[in-house]
This record gives sequence, structure tokens and C-alpha cells, in this order.
Amino acid sequence: MIDAASYHERHHDKLVATSPNGLASNFETQDGFQLEALIGTTGQAHVSDTTPCVEKSELAPPTSKPNGPDYKQELPAPNVRSTFWSSDAPLSS
Repeated sequence: MIDAASYHERHHDKLVATSPNGLASNFETQDGFQLEALIGTTGQAHVSDTTPCVEKSELAPPTSKPNGPDYKQELPAPNVRSTFWSSDAPLSS
């Protein structure tokens, strides 16, 4: 069995920090992604990641029409009930 630090070093990730008790490790990839792995006191595992900043780029226009309502105005606030999004009807198969 391979430990997390050995795995990440083998895959060219950099071990940034570990907790004194060894239950938390932080890694960073060469392209700026960060990963945190934690093992809780009763054995539960938690993994979180952070992505690097992205550069602004052009976005192509949609190639299909939306299948939801077209409000043709400002979108409703979250507390406004929509017959489409708030429907209790089962989805068609």
C-alpha cells in the first residue's frame, strides 16, 4: 500500500504541508491545482481541492435553445415561485 505523500510525489505533485499528527496533507500540482486530504479522528476522510485562476476567454454563443422559460426580463429572485422550476410533477421519461 502506498501512502498519499508517496503517491503525489510520484505523480510530480508537490507536498506543501502536513499536520503535526500526519492526519492532514496539502499538495500542489505543477499547474497550480491544490488538494487537501484530511483524516478525521474517527476515520472519516475529507478531500477538498482548489483550482488555479483562469484567463478570461471568448465564449461561443449557445448552439441550442434553452428548454426552460424565457423570462425576457431580469431573472426572478430565489424566493419567487416558478411554475417551471418549482413544479412537483414527476419528470417525463
